[in-house]
Amino acid sequence: MKKRIPLVLPCYPCPHDSVCCSWGVELTADEAKAIDARFGPGKYALDEYKDLRTKVENGRCTFHANGGCTLHDQPEYPQGCKRFPWRDGDDDTKPYQYDIDICPELTNDMDRSF
Repeated sequence: MKKRIPLVLPCYPCPHDSVCCSWGVELTADEAKAIDARFGPGKYALDEYKDLRTKVENGRCTFHANGGCTLHDQPEYPQGCKRFPWRDGDDDTKPYQYDIDICPELTNDMDRSF
């Protein structure tokens, strides 16, 4: 029997040095605009798939500091981070379909049903 994805993850502060932040996160155009307005340009770039993604500096997302995300409780906190690993995209009924092994609390053989 598969283990269900937990309802709460220990994301902030993270006991795993925020390893999920190693790749940055995909941003919507509105999120990128809000980040530009607050922090100025240069915090994200286009990735190899032409998606907007936060930059990675020193092995973590540019917003990672002191063991966590500096945006965690801010309005600019990306939906991709808020919804991981429960929901994907704008559809609140669609389970997260991508790799969840980036979080040591999870494995890809977990039950993703709700």
